[in-house]
Amino acid sequence: MSRDLIQVFEHQTLLVNNDSKFTDTHFRALVSYGYKTKEKYFRVGHNRIKFTNYVGVLQVKNLTIEVLPKADKADDGDESKKKWHGALIDMLHVCRQLKLDSIANASLKLRSASILDLYFDAFLSEVEKLCRHGLRKSYRTVAENLTKVKGKISFTEHIRRNYAHKEKVFVEHQVYDINAKLNQTILKALLVLSKISYNSSFTARIKRLLLHFDTVDEVHISSSWFDSIIYNRTTERYKPSIALAKMIILKHSPDLKGGREDVLALMFDMNALYENYVYRKLKVLEADSNIPVLKVREQQRKPFWERRGIKADIIIETEIGQVVIDTKWKVLKNNTPSDEDLKQMFVYGLHYDSPLNILLYPKTSVPTGTKKPFKRDSYKGVNCQVAFVNLFQKGSLLDKELGYKIYKELLEQEILSLAKSSH
Repeated sequence: MSRDLIQVFEHQTLLVNNDSKFTDTHFRALVSYGYKTKEKYFRVGHNRIKFTNYVGVLQVKNLTIEVLPKADKADDGDESKKKWHGALIDMLHVCRQLKLDSIANASLKLRSASILDLYFDAFLSEVEKLCRHGLRKSYRTVAENLTKVKGKISFTEHIRRNYAHKEKVFVEHQVYDINAKLNQTILKALLVLSKISYNSSFTARIKRLLLHFDTVDEVHISSSWFDSIIYNRTTERYKPSIALAKMIILKHSPDLKGGREDVLALMFDMNALYENYVYRKLKVLEADSNIPVLKVREQQRKPFWERRGIKADIIIETEIGQVVIDTKWKVLKNNTPSDEDLKQMFVYGLHYDSPLNILLYPKTSVPTGTKKPFKRDSYKGVNCQVAFVNLFQKGSLLDKELGYKIYKELLEQEILSLAKSSH
């Protein structure tokens, strides 16, 4: 069976049968999944699904729904979808949510590949690497009834089981094989993929890989399973594949009535993704000796009231003070920030002793404003600036020098003026 693909933008609505690919069968599966997840990724209406601020990919039976970010006023046509599809892949890669060994060399492939396929391909590539180097063996304790003594006799269980079978003995002994927790995790993810992947090239790869796991037991895996996995020098190589396996296993929601309408969701909060992306782009400034930035910190918590604290998104430390940046993934109405956002920046300015506090939005047609003070003499020196940054270079590629762009446009003059006033 071939797989269909629908691309939509965050906050858009998908109607049943309005696009023939999205049928009542898919809708009912998403309604059930939405109930389980408390409508975290979308809201359910009458024969419609309205997506929230989460982006990524949902697979429902043979249908893949890509939910793309969007922070411009361009139309919703194919070119816009292509642009934001590529942007999402790049952002996930920079934020280490998607490992791609050669993202630059594979740009053409990435622009057309489904996000889901990229995750599946990354997982299969990691498992293939493990198999080439040999799956790790380890010791495990086996308890079983044998016709000869091996290891130690478990007398209580032996008496209970073998009262009428004098020829047998119940023993516990050590076995050295690949039927270990790490390999059981990989097997489970491969089995999930074998059910939900509609890419024919993946099907052949999965079948070949499963041959390496024919002596590994299939086990039930929940989120607590991963809490007890501990890596050491010999198992460190499993980390990338286990991270992807965890995502595949835990994000998969099987239809318990028959497994016919399985749902897999790889979704990301766009607000958090944008914040982390900007942080990682600014982080490179620390290594540039020509820029007077000492440290870029993310989510710096400070006590606020009793046990409560406040967290600024990004703190930029310099020799003469620090700047707070709070990222906002939204398009402003009437080009004006909300009272809530402004009050939040005022509190940040006081608590972090920051003379400049920037509300940073993705670029639209709105120009960046100048910094403005909070109006009261005792608050003198606490300023807020509403700023907009263009994530893209000319065309549809994300700007690789985004951190330097933000520094040049928003921070350089402010830091230089602070340095002059301090002397």
